[in-house]
Amino acid sequence: MPALPSDYDSDPERWRSCDQSVQVFGDVHAPVARRIVDEDLAPVLDIGGGQGYLATLLPTGWPSTVVDHSATQVADAPHPKVRADASFLPARDRCVGAVTALWMLYHLDDPASAIAEASRVLRPGGLFVSSTSSRTNDPELTDGYPPTSFDAEEAADIVAAVFGDVQVERWDAPMTYLPDRDAVLRYCRSHSLHRDAADRVAPPVWLTKRGCVVSAYKQ
Repeated sequence: MPALPSDYDSDPERWRSCDQSVQVFGDVHAPVARRIVDEDLAPVLDIGGGQGYLATLLPTGWPSTVVDHSATQVADAPHPKVRADASFLPARDRCVGAVTALWMLYHLDDPASAIAEASRVLRPGGLFVSSTSSRTNDPELTDGYPPTSFDAEEAADIVAAVFGDVQVERWDAPMTYLPDRDAVLRYCRSHSLHRDAADRVAPPVWLTKRGCVVSAYKQ
């Protein structure tokens, strides 16, 4: 499957149109941060971490580094941060406690290579966590998103091919609330849907979110 084109540098306004406040339920960053802290997993590499949202949810001083290929995203991320490719992580073998790849592996032509690189830098017992959406996400606005290289339909198998045993948490529920047409239009923009998709709904509207978190431990 083709990768979803990354436009964070070429069209930064698309990402900036994303209003995180409309996601009422189901944010994956907070539970992933809690899991990292509860299991005392440090240091953390947040691959494709963008502006560093995960880092803001970790306790002050928790050792974590944002790694992202986008110069625009890294510019706004907190330190420490590094601009790098997910398939060539700037870290030694077996040196980190957790690697996160949240909402980013679908931007890669070969997500398995990045997952293998995550396995390389994880110490034994370290945690890998990824997340992605389903092609049937947002059925109120679209009859289906184009397939990508890392959709919820195949994500578990792709991670399992590297790590073996995986844990999968799936969701299929109304989680995003759009109160008015402007909010619907902003959502369409941020999710690369044509503005005509807004005509399919009469706000206020709840959107059904479908996707999964896939995690695994380094043996």
